[in-house]
Amino acid sequence: MKNQKKLKYRGGPSEILESITYEGYKIKSLKHGNTGHILYKFPSKMHGWEPCWTVDLQTAKNGIEKYNQRS
Repeated sequence: MKNQKKLKYRGGPSEILESITYEGYKIKSLKHGNTGHILYKFPSKMHGWEPCWTVDLQTAKNGIEKYNQRS
C-alpha cells in the first residue's frame, strides 16, 4: 500500500461561453474543462422538455423548434 502513486487531476475548469439566441430561446454554451468540447443546452422532447446538453448545435436548434411547436 505504501508504494501506490497518487493520481493528480489534470482536467481544467469549464469555461462559460456566450449564449446563442435562436427563435427567442437562449442556448447556453460552455467549453468542457476535461474534453474541450463545446456543449449546448436545450429543451429535450425525449426528457419531458427538461434542459439537456449536446455537442451538436444543430441538435439544439432542432430541439428548440420542436419546443416552440408544442401545443
